[in-house]
Amino acid sequence: MFGRGPVRGRPPLPDEPAGAGTRSVFFSRFWVVTAVITLVAGMASGLAALSLAALFVLCTAGLTWAWNRYCFEGLSFERTLSVSKAFPGDRVELTVRVVNRKVLPVVGLTVEDDLSDALAPEDWETTIGVAPGRRLMHFATSVRPFEQVTWHINLACERRGYHEFGPAVLRAGDPFGFFTTRRTVGRSNALIVYPKVHAIDDLLLPARQPFGETRVARHLLTDPARIIGIRDYRPEDPFRGIHWKATARMMRLQVKVEEPVTAPQLGIFVNLDTFDHYWEGLDVEVAEQAIEIAASLAVWADNQRYATGMYANGIVAGSDQALRVAPGRGPVQIPRVLEGLAKLTPYSTINFANVLKAESTRFPWGSTLVVVSRMMPEALQAQLSSLIGSGMSVVLIPIESCPVPELRGLIVRDVRTIGDLTPISA
Repeated sequence: MFGRGPVRGRPPLPDEPAGAGTRSVFFSRFWVVTAVITLVAGMASGLAALSLAALFVLCTAGLTWAWNRYCFEGLSFERTLSVSKAFPGDRVELTVRVVNRKVLPVVGLTVEDDLSDALAPEDWETTIGVAPGRRLMHFATSVRPFEQVTWHINLACERRGYHEFGPAVLRAGDPFGFFTTRRTVGRSNALIVYPKVHAIDDLLLPARQPFGETRVARHLLTDPARIIGIRDYRPEDPFRGIHWKATARMMRLQVKVEEPVTAPQLGIFVNLDTFDHYWEGLDVEVAEQAIEIAASLAVWADNQRYATGMYANGIVAGSDQALRVAPGRGPVQIPRVLEGLAKLTPYSTINFANVLKAESTRFPWGSTLVVVSRMMPEALQAQLSSLIGSGMSVVLIPIESCPVPELRGLIVRDVRTIGDLTPISA
């Protein structure tokens, strides 16, 4: 059975508790005490009408209180999503279900469900929520004994983020509306909306890591794990390179021929600073652009068989840690990177130069480090120079008006128009 449709919510009653609670909109302690006194007086004076009126008030109050007291017993609220992860522009179906598993019906049930304003319900009315960036969806129905009521709402994913649902506030009472009860259902669902991913051109990034999986035509070092053949022994060959089984078979010394390879490791570092000083504020659009560029680079790098890691100087939602995704490859790496970027808050909390310095030590010599930044303070410029001097390949992707330092060996790629990556220097 489908719901009866959306309704406008009402503001909380003045004396409603924050969690669950009962409130009478008609009866009060004064009414009950007065009815008891009237009943005693009527019985003492022999006035049957007075006694019956007082008894009627007491019975009505007791019956409606008991109905209201047990209206939420056996009642369950469920919220499910068709998917748990999506991209901006996708449509996700939200299913809200209320099930009554008892004989007593639930009359006048209203539900207010809280959700992020980045998720736009289609053909469903919402109001502004209490917290910033939140909205309320409203439902109203009555649930008969052993009945379930279901609503299906399509949500348009407008922005990336980690979007939690709830808490949901349920209100119901007796059939006459003398009592109302409120129950709060905590947050139990979340939708992860990945950043936008744009198609980019080849960045022509260097790969100098000596051991790995990508074959190159010429290289000084080889990978002993990849044997492509054997050949006759020469005096300059190391003793450990002798292939003993082939030597015994051919009756002369044979050595292993190892394939020259390179395994590019790529670290993407996202600087969320948009102004020189934190008190100057935050340019959210620029921060979001940096995150989208980082996501696009990660997908491109994975297609190019890079072992990709992702780092930023912002906190991941739901934790107190900065974004750190160690380099890796495989079917779970890109979802892990995109999920980290989806949960990344656009506010910088750590000095970016310190993040770059600390995390770059985890990369071996010859790795490629890509820095996405709008700002170029002296500390960051010095760190870039130090990384280049230590043998790293450093690529700067400037955003907006980011100044490009004149550093020997620094590779710059221009991504100022997202989706159109054109090399401007190397």
